[in-house]
Amino acid sequence: MKILSIDAWGGSEPKTWEWNNWFHVGDISKEEFEKLDTDKKVATWFYENGYTTSADMRSIVIDDDQYNIVICEKKSGMPIFAIEYGPEY
Repeated sequence: MKILSIDAWGGSEPKTWEWNNWFHVGDISKEEFEKLDTDKKVATWFYENGYTTSADMRSIVIDDDQYNIVICEKKSGMPIFAIEYGPEY
């Protein structure tokens, strides 16, 4: 499954974003993805794999848009990274 870096534009309402573009920056196996069954495990995986910093751990939230698990900035809601799981689940 692809790990995506997200470039997004702010929407007309607060904390709404439109994905402008995304970039394939890594991969995660289906087996490893299936182990990420809590938001904390998702956040920890991104940290342990070098996508986020320890400071980010306090300032991100996890969202599931039914096609991607999305790492977002907590304050703004801006998407930063995603795991594209697509129609597989």
